[in-house]
Amino acid sequence: MLSAFRNVSISRMAGGVAAALLSLSFMTSGSAAQSGASLFELDFSGTPGLSTYDWLKQKGFELKQDATDKDKILLSQSDGALRLNVKEQAFGLIIQEKDLPGANSLRLHWGVSEYPDGASYQRGIDNEAIMFYVFFGHKKQPSGSMFIPDSPYFLGFFLCQDGSDTLEKPYVGHHFKKIGRYICVEHPGAGKTTVTELDLVKEFRNSFELDHVPAVSGISIEVDTSDSKNDGKASAFLQRVEFLK
Repeated sequence: MLSAFRNVSISRMAGGVAAALLSLSFMTSGSAAQSGASLFELDFSGTPGLSTYDWLKQKGFELKQDATDKDKILLSQSDGALRLNVKEQAFGLIIQEKDLPGANSLRLHWGVSEYPDGASYQRGIDNEAIMFYVFFGHKKQPSGSMFIPDSPYFLGFFLCQDGSDTLEKPYVGHHFKKIGRYICVEHPGAGKTTVTELDLVKEFRNSFELDHVPAVSGISIEVDTSDSKNDGKASAFLQRVEFLK
């Protein structure tokens, strides 16, 4: 189902298509949804004695591209969060197929410790320290390129620096122009933990102007600093994911 992401060979799929502190500052997205009953929750704090890579595998995730290269992207777990430390220009994906019929809302507990230097969809540098993808349906739609596999519809939610990208604007990438959108949902300061609530039905309809919203069929965590300055360094963290009715 997510073969477009599994087999992608271009250097930047998101651009063309990712330290919770002791003192936490919580914010709520302007697109906050009315929270319903929980359908699926995943706490990324990890399991004592189990490496982060084994933990992700145990939870059904697949690591793709630079996510498998510890010299480029180091994955770890501490202080109740999955931490993604990007050491140089890199692009990595952590993918899980997950059918969640009835999931209408999404809540993310996350943050960015260091933003990629110069990242801005508005300015054509389609990079981010962390992006959370939600896939909709199993029917593959045309990618727009004969070199890139087709994919279901998807939305990529990311955090960006104030002054870089417009909040809640569905940006179009270099590929997947008809079926993918990239949306900055908050401007949290570096090191701040933010709790983002999203109405998936509203976000999908605003992005694609379609009445029918296919059921959630997969998720992915992504980092992309392949075009960023400062050698592509960045870091982010993800504490918890919740899908709600």
